[in-house]
Amino acid sequence: MEDHTSSVSDNLSALREVVNIQIPATSARWEIFGTPEYKGSVPGPTDFTTLIAELQPADGAWFASQKETADASFVAPEAARPWLSEPFHRLLAEHKNTTADLSALRDCRRYATTLKQSGSPVQGFVSGGDRHLLLYVTLSSPQ
Repeated sequence: MEDHTSSVSDNLSALREVVNIQIPATSARWEIFGTPEYKGSVPGPTDFTTLIAELQPADGAWFASQKETADASFVAPEAARPWLSEPFHRLLAEHKNTTADLSALRDCRRYATTLKQSGSPVQGFVSGGDRHLLLYVTLSSPQ
């Protein structure tokens, strides 16, 4: 696997400066990447910009209180980041490069928020439970 850790951050405050996150968390590991992903040659146009974060919730009951099930979400082909915990890595790898209907998965909830600087709405999903959460948000897309 290629090493993508150079753009991975453990800074929860910096994450909160990018996206308005209402999830109570004590820590986060996160990354923003483009699709297609720039790998060092001549950069091409970016179709999607995606935020992936693995959060340690401060309140185990927060996820249980979220009732709106996830709907169809495009999962970028590069979404299964090598630093993710195995269950989250597997979830994203199984659904990569598809518009996945996540409503059948009991541990996925819809997540909508805004970008911090522009206030533009963004959406995706949150998955997991009371111990760890996966946050997947599409920050920009061709639509």
